[in-house]
Amino acid sequence: MTTRRFALALSAAATTLLTLSACGGGDGEAADDRKPTRAASSTPADSGRPSAAASSYKPATPAELLPAYRTVYGMTSSPMCSHVAWDDPGCGEDLTAAGKLAAAMAESTEQDFPDGEYTEVEKSADHVVKAVNTVRKLGCYGMGSTPPKTDSAKLRELCPSLGTVASLAWLNFESNVTLP
Repeated sequence: MTTRRFALALSAAATTLLTLSACGGGDGEAADDRKPTRAASSTPADSGRPSAAASSYKPATPAELLPAYRTVYGMTSSPMCSHVAWDDPGCGEDLTAAGKLAAAMAESTEQDFPDGEYTEVEKSADHVVKAVNTVRKLGCYGMGSTPPKTDSAKLRELCPSLGTVASLAWLNFESNVTLP
């Protein structure tokens, strides 16, 4: 439940930032001097989102939210783990961040667009989460909470392949998010 609240708060913050950035005005009138065009509700029940009566409210698209989510989850680039040691913890951190980001984006997208407008984003996010969880279950890249049960010689071969699968799932997710 904490992840959901975090995703909602992040989505609301990104939407607010996008809305505020559009308030500069092109007519020379200062933003403070203008009359508000709509009222926004800020009760805890609606997580700071505008009320349903505000018909001009549009949630931020996944493409608009991705930069904010990248910042929150510390993702500066795509996770590419196929050319590192099977127990490299840096790769594990990258994959963990990718999995958490994808899960949060899927949840946010599902909630903000319940009509299925971004179904491909949700599906590809689920693929990232599943791939990362598979890597974690094996204990690759220091991701498991306990030492891996599989022989390290097998993991040397298996982990880079699974890391590549997770990286490809991420790239697919990223392309689905950024496509119009």
